[in-house]
Amino acid sequence: MNEPLRLGILGAARIALGGIIPAAGRTEKVEVAGVATRGGNKSREVREIASEADLFEDYDSLLEDPDVEAVYIPLPNAMHVEWTLKAIEAGKHVLCEKPFALEAKGAAQAVEAAEKSGLKIMEGFMFRLHPQTLRLRELLSEGTVGEVRQVVAEFGHRLDDPEDVRGIGSLGGGSLGDVGCYCVSALRLAFDPEPHRASAFARFDEEGADRELAGLLEFDSGFGILSSSISSARRERLEIVGTEGTISLDAPFRADKAGGKIEIVRGDERDTEGFEAADPYRAELQEFASAIREDREPAVGPREILGNARAIGALLDSARQGGHAQNL
Repeated sequence: MNEPLRLGILGAARIALGGIIPAAGRTEKVEVAGVATRGGNKSREVREIASEADLFEDYDSLLEDPDVEAVYIPLPNAMHVEWTLKAIEAGKHVLCEKPFALEAKGAAQAVEAAEKSGLKIMEGFMFRLHPQTLRLRELLSEGTVGEVRQVVAEFGHRLDDPEDVRGIGSLGGGSLGDVGCYCVSALRLAFDPEPHRASAFARFDEEGADRELAGLLEFDSGFGILSSSISSARRERLEIVGTEGTISLDAPFRADKAGGKIEIVRGDERDTEGFEAADPYRAELQEFASAIREDREPAVGPREILGNARAIGALLDSARQGGHAQNL
């Protein structure tokens, strides 16, 4: 079946309007069939960039549409699992924005429901499909810097708008869910197998959102150190330290903005590889559609969803308990 995947979108979030819908227009594998929006300015914006998509007044109506094969969920973090389960119940495949879940139980429930229904679910970590990350995976699999011993991942920025859902604790907001989840994904990419212990310290606001978090994931062969913030100047870095050298990335998570580079140091040798901005949202949609058509697990599918959710949940539990280590 080579027909475009008919995708419905639950809500007109910024990432949907600025990332996913435009990317769908750059691939023949996906067609935006419908968008659920409450009207007003958002509806007008949707109509401008997805003129052929049907507009729905609520999420349930979109899920009931038989012409919609799959849905993209860009809702606040606290709503991801709930609406993933509703979409699965309605017979839809799901591409859910990161983080899929902030704890293991919800992620496991969604994965089990998808498997029982024969549906595909994927987490929207577009950076995992960027050519820079694909190259990093090659370097690691080739043992370019030997055995990985320590990895440092940092991602932070300022959220000054008090109404930005990414920083509202009651909606699952916080630095770990907003940007730190990228760090967790990168640490897990660098090590194998999964971490078995986590600890973290954080500064929480009155609504329970972690504004700053520093954490540690313990793997069999070494340690992953992460730092995330939604109240600092912007920073983004990934450094992988192995027994034979180091790999450093200056834009590991958002190379799509202005490109990035990988620097490899082994003894006196120093090599640098540059990468263009590329189009990771397009690659994300193509991977999601291909996994459905080919009946296979997506690149950022159940295994990644469960692994990231378990680590994120353990880090948050540790931070809420004053840094007490949590077994995964």
